[in-house]
Amino acid sequence: MPDAPGSRWTIALLIMGSVALAFGAMPLVYGFVAFHGHWEKVVKPPVPGHIAFNAAANAVVMLSAIFAAGRLDRKLAAVFTRTLVTHGAVAFIILVTRQWYSIPILLTGVLSSSLLGSIFALIRQRNVIPRIGVIGPPHDIMRDPGLACTLIEDPLGSIRRFDLIVITSPDEPAAAWLPTVARALLAAKPVRHVSEFLEEAHGSVALEHFDLDHLPEGGLTSYRTRKRLLDLVCVALILPVALPLLVLAGLGIRLSMGSPVLFIQPRVGLGGKVFSMLKLRTMRLATPGAAVVATGDHDPRITPLGRWLRRFRIDEIPQLWNVVIGDMSFIGPRPEWTVLADDFSAKEPTYNFRHLVRPGITGWAQVRAGPAADLQETRVKLGYDLFYIKHVSFSLDLQILVRTLWTLAAGGGVR
Repeated sequence: MPDAPGSRWTIALLIMGSVALAFGAMPLVYGFVAFHGHWEKVVKPPVPGHIAFNAAANAVVMLSAIFAAGRLDRKLAAVFTRTLVTHGAVAFIILVTRQWYSIPILLTGVLSSSLLGSIFALIRQRNVIPRIGVIGPPHDIMRDPGLACTLIEDPLGSIRRFDLIVITSPDEPAAAWLPTVARALLAAKPVRHVSEFLEEAHGSVALEHFDLDHLPEGGLTSYRTRKRLLDLVCVALILPVALPLLVLAGLGIRLSMGSPVLFIQPRVGLGGKVFSMLKLRTMRLATPGAAVVATGDHDPRITPLGRWLRRFRIDEIPQLWNVVIGDMSFIGPRPEWTVLADDFSAKEPTYNFRHLVRPGITGWAQVRAGPAADLQETRVKLGYDLFYIKHVSFSLDLQILVRTLWTLAAGGGVR
């Protein structure tokens, strides 16, 4: 099996870092939160014990994030679940034993575990190469330099060194390999077919293999209701910052480009319903009779101010109104212009599956593939959109939100 010393060192450093943070830095944070800098009070019992319990809970969450397996969104979901369980156990022990406690410390502990656990999961995901055991005929993934793959030749051989088992057989593995698969499952090692593994690794669905049977077993309606409530809460939280930016940007457009300030265009939404999407105008007005073309890289129609507004997504702020009235969500496939949507649907039938969820201001395809200007780029983005629809969840939405914030800070993915 390919050796991955860098991965081992990364894991070792993450373990040491989590312990140092939990028992070195966090007690100082808890002491400051509870006593506002009066450190002489920290040495009095039973305060050190209460701080130690919360620090230990931080360590448990961070360590579990380091050793979690699977997709990043599932790791993030596991971080929040373990945070609630671990700190809930601390609160239960305090309640049963009637120990002294500090609500600020308890709340700080929960927030710290959620944040630090997510950070460690992200670092682990980006820097540690999983050790993959392959069952079945050799596959192209074994030649991927970014993967540490080894063909398992003996069904009775040890699988302890592997983080993941991948099956490459087109059908069920032979009977002799079923005990090996069972041992892997009992050892809590993920077992994936190679097509499923590649889908999860790339975050994209093969268009020719997508089927409605791949949708979540509970359907899309249950999460859609909760997501709608989250959208409205997010709008309320963002408005105090978004409104001043909207006013300033609107004035800048009016002074530099004249009217209109808003760009209104018909887009295709949930269930194929057409709605009017709002944006701040960032391009010069089209000349009469000009050909219909999608926005491309370094498009000369975009004004200097418009390019700056696009870079930081300020031109998208009016879409908060589309979110409020239910035409859009914060996260989902990007709504396409009706003219282009009709063309893409005629050439790629699976394109219509994008309309099973509300379109979004940002989405999985936007943060992974960027804008699309032709059919080939649209097919690439469609693979990401179908992956989102197939795996739609709060944890995946959270990952998209984090990636969006990173994209905004870096100013990438803009045309």
